[in-house]
Amino acid sequence: MSSGPSFAPDRGLFLKLLLSIGVSLLVLGALLAAVTGRADGALWPRLLSVLTATSPLFIGLYALSGLAQAWLRGLRYGVILRSTEPAVPGAFHLFLVSMSRNMFVDMLPARLGELSYIAMLNRGYRVAADACLASLAISFVFDLVALALLLLLLIAGQVMMGGLQTWLIGSFLMVGLLSLVLLVLIFPVASWIGGLFERSRLDNLKLIGRAVRFLETTAQTLDRSRQAGIFGRVLLLSMGIRVVKYLGLYLLFLAVVQPSFMGIDTRPAPVLATLVSAEAAAALPVPAFMSFGTYETGGALTMIALGAEKTASVLIMLALHLLSQAMDYSLGICAFILFVFSAGRAAGSPRPASGRRRVLGLLLLLVAAGGLYGLYGWRKVKKLGMLPPPAEHGVVLPAAARQKDPLLARLSGFIVWSSNRYGNHDILMLTLPERRLVRLTDNPHTEYFPRISPDGKKIVFCRSREPRVSQRNYYAWDVILLEIDSGRERLIARNGNTPTWSADGRRIYYQKDGNRFVAFDLDTSRERLIYETGKNLPLPDSVLLETPSFSDARGQMAVTLRGGRRMTAVVGPGKEIRQVGGGCELTWAPDSSYLYYVDHGGRMKNAIYRVDPQTLTRRLWFDAAGEFSHEYFPKVANTGDYMVYGASTGGHEHDRADYEIFLWPVGRPASEAVRISYFTGNDCWPDIFLTGARGKAPGR
Repeated sequence: MSSGPSFAPDRGLFLKLLLSIGVSLLVLGALLAAVTGRADGALWPRLLSVLTATSPLFIGLYALSGLAQAWLRGLRYGVILRSTEPAVPGAFHLFLVSMSRNMFVDMLPARLGELSYIAMLNRGYRVAADACLASLAISFVFDLVALALLLLLLIAGQVMMGGLQTWLIGSFLMVGLLSLVLLVLIFPVASWIGGLFERSRLDNLKLIGRAVRFLETTAQTLDRSRQAGIFGRVLLLSMGIRVVKYLGLYLLFLAVVQPSFMGIDTRPAPVLATLVSAEAAAALPVPAFMSFGTYETGGALTMIALGAEKTASVLIMLALHLLSQAMDYSLGICAFILFVFSAGRAAGSPRPASGRRRVLGLLLLLVAAGGLYGLYGWRKVKKLGMLPPPAEHGVVLPAAARQKDPLLARLSGFIVWSSNRYGNHDILMLTLPERRLVRLTDNPHTEYFPRISPDGKKIVFCRSREPRVSQRNYYAWDVILLEIDSGRERLIARNGNTPTWSADGRRIYYQKDGNRFVAFDLDTSRERLIYETGKNLPLPDSVLLETPSFSDARGQMAVTLRGGRRMTAVVGPGKEIRQVGGGCELTWAPDSSYLYYVDHGGRMKNAIYRVDPQTLTRRLWFDAAGEFSHEYFPKVANTGDYMVYGASTGGHEHDRADYEIFLWPVGRPASEAVRISYFTGNDCWPDIFLTGARGKAPGR
């Protein structure tokens, strides 16, 4: 007799895992290609942004619903098993089996993980295999019956409140018919088959005989369960399981959608349809790893059919699946470890054998490795700036010095920059010489990198695709054009970043999808690719093009390369790449006569350097005096005689540190720079436009 649970490794396990991972990647890739035109790398940073914006409170509530659901499943298993078995594990042990079974169902395709329930009860607690199979079959059928009743309740509610969605009737009829067919199969038909097997002589054959005897005893067990009069309690518990399950998933759906997506229908009926479709697709006989690919496809297609945007649907289902899997596996692993400890003892056997200890050690090792890898990945994405900035608020300081400064009184034009003084980053404008501060944008999403048109009438800037996005995230942005006088906005490009103007103001240049540099013609609304790493540039496609600046006069792009290559460089004409050095924010002067950029070597680490475009030799151009000497975001005025820049007292992060905006008369001592902003939060990415004779620097 077995002394407790034993676990024999399957020799083909790793091959099966590789196959399932490959199938999941294939299905996900096909889904992404179908909804975006290609498997777009910009989706993954957006997904990360969605995940980090999800409320931990709602994730915790989902975890509680998972525990409650497993407890109810355990109670239901106990009711069914006690109708035929004299010795049944206690409620706690059935809870552990149920919690572990939830993990294995997700792990293996086509519901094969359900067999883990039979294995754990049979090998761990010595429950007869036919009783395990019968309880599993009854539970599955009553899950469908409970789902049909939930759909019927939704239909009744919609009829009473008006606005019945007809697709709900079709879903109810389909689930109800399937439930009825299965009820007939497992009871009258199973009993008939059991009697047929009992009268046959097939059990004389060794292999077939064992299978026949097992099916016969299973059919008899099903019949005894039916006669025990337990189905009222089983149905009530099944309803509780379904309600708790979908309530938890609904809360998690809301937690994913509300912070990051607008216009998504979050009413219970369409969300339930989405969740049921995702589960149905995951149950198909497709060998997907942890149902990835199939789950997303079923849910996303339903959301799209109900009117949701394609890419948003895929992102929502991916985020929902990842978060639910993370919680289910965390709880399932803990439950399985407890099961390994307790199963043998509950069955009256000695302490766990060495095989079980090895399995336990392997599980703990996997958990530790997963935790370390998760910490490494979290550190990496945090370093890359993919996490959204915190909602930090600074203090607006008195701007008396700015109001009295004679330099600003002599200038005519305006300065724009991005500031989080209203909670999230908006675009501000300071008029000159009036020195009036105007809020140009008021949007719940993050906005930064304003650039003024050559005629001074418009600006282009970036607006995040989710409410709060780090400026180091290359992907999750749209390019917006704003007419300053009218306030009218125009969407120029999706997944665009760091836009700039052509010299004649007829085109807008920007980075797209991280590794492409494109031009948008304002007259024709057509986009033209100029450079793309991995294609018409001799650089791998992992190289990102940061803050590209294009010279129409020279036909060359100044750019900071990140990712697979790290440098500042001048690209063109053609494919020629010339390295300038390290640093960042390499930019052409308004007349393309020189380049300037930020690099190390200043008083507080940073300074601004000027570069000869022919020889690429550099010289120290500006290093601010005073306490604000960590310079960033330099931008020379259209007149060429002033430069605005940001500077902190040592803080570095673009959208978090206390950067202030300053104005420097080009060629004058650094001590003559004038402070423009007075805010202890974050001010960044300024630009300046000057008009008339007032745009002349004093003393020049």
